[in-house]
Amino acid sequence: MDHHDPAISDRVPALISFFDVNNICRYANGFHRNWYGREPQSQIGRSVGELLGQDVAAKQPEHISRLSLGEQVTFLADILHADGTPHSASVRYVPQIHNGKMTGFYAFVFDMDDQQYMFESMFGASAIGYWELDFRGVKKSLEAIALSGWHDPIQHLYDNPAFMRQAVDNIPVLNINLKARQLFGVEESDMKGLMLGRFVPAGTESVVAANLVAYLKGETSFENETVLRRLDGEPVEVLLTASFPKKDGFCNTLTLGTVDTSYRNAQDRRLSRLEAELAHSSRVSTLGQLAASIAHEVNQPLGAVMTNGNAALRWLNRGAPDLDEAKEALKRVIAEAERAAQIIDRTRSMARKGEPKRVECHFDDLLADVEKLVHREISRLGCELLVERLPVDTCITADPIQIQQVLINLIVNAAQAMRDQSGRRIIRLICSASARGLILQVRDNGPGFETANSAGLFDPFYTTKGDGMGIGLSVARTIVEAHGGSISARLDETRGSIFEVTLPTYTRV
Repeated sequence: MDHHDPAISDRVPALISFFDVNNICRYANGFHRNWYGREPQSQIGRSVGELLGQDVAAKQPEHISRLSLGEQVTFLADILHADGTPHSASVRYVPQIHNGKMTGFYAFVFDMDDQQYMFESMFGASAIGYWELDFRGVKKSLEAIALSGWHDPIQHLYDNPAFMRQAVDNIPVLNINLKARQLFGVEESDMKGLMLGRFVPAGTESVVAANLVAYLKGETSFENETVLRRLDGEPVEVLLTASFPKKDGFCNTLTLGTVDTSYRNAQDRRLSRLEAELAHSSRVSTLGQLAASIAHEVNQPLGAVMTNGNAALRWLNRGAPDLDEAKEALKRVIAEAERAAQIIDRTRSMARKGEPKRVECHFDDLLADVEKLVHREISRLGCELLVERLPVDTCITADPIQIQQVLINLIVNAAQAMRDQSGRRIIRLICSASARGLILQVRDNGPGFETANSAGLFDPFYTTKGDGMGIGLSVARTIVEAHGGSISARLDETRGSIFEVTLPTYTRV
């Protein structure tokens, strides 16, 4: 793996390796030489069973299932050492997730006999801010809860939020490594009598409570993101992790890990802004393509306004004015003017720049707007759009403008892909519902796409058009995934391509 830094990983007194989705080793750190008596490079290509034993391999399907959900997996195993004896080891799998899919996993193997040495050496030198906390006071508080008649300590935490504030304020800090001291502005002289509460701002006790609930439920670890504060009061965004090793049924000393996520979160927020800018640019580009269709749609009610206005004048200019007919004509004028205003408002909404707004919307109404917007462009390109609607009234919680943008992009793309072919050009928008949610398929009978390029269709700036920007499908994927859905592409069995969008939904009764 080219993103590993062997200068760091080789110094760690533990086996660190990376396996692909087929359980084949693709990276091994220098400690493999100590453990197996073989050069790390010779481990590449070996399976989990060959390196960690068949007992571990037998449980891989269960482990992979959990890793695919983004979970970390920790277990104990006997792993054969170079001296020919099995060593009791603690194994942790950490998934590597890319675009929502697991692409492999890291395996960390620690010799249980070396645990204390490993902890002491890594605690001080780690790039993670580690804390040692005295948890005995929490133990006494929980015992007091039990004596007061509360048999469910977890429920007590939910019912008495003030308990966690008191508990946090009275958890002594036994030790902090160098990284944590730098992150939280702690000097050696600050350590005497230091309590965890100094670093926990009001309102974030719920995260600490969730930590304790995880412990009381028997979980082995806890992880969450929150905001703590430095000794000078400045906020720090951190990833908070804890493990719960128990001795005599209770964890007396808690090791807490803190990783500064401020920069990452700032970059995430910046990326979200850039994605919004890109989506807006894509919408404006799409509206440019649909300009003729929009103008035609506006001209229809304007033409009706003129026709009904002239009719009203004729009814009024008669020798005996027919007021009833004139009133009806004027009502039609008002209705057509309102229709034109709605079209303009819908177009302005598509072009408007702003934050996405999730609302409850009826999918049939959303679909009707899409059909109106694409009608003229589809006709100009010589295509037919056939729509198969849902049989029941279905609602989605979404930004309707963004979902319209996705469908318009897919439909127009299909029409443009077929503009140079002869014969009947058909685009089908098929709507259906399943346990997965609302399924939307845009099918065409065009030339399709290169199978080798199907995975890259949604990459930014990938395009097969000579005049294309290559952002439409990338933006579509961003929008769909932000709504909790998925988008994919495949070739039809007969001819053409199929783009499928799945969105979470609910049905009105």
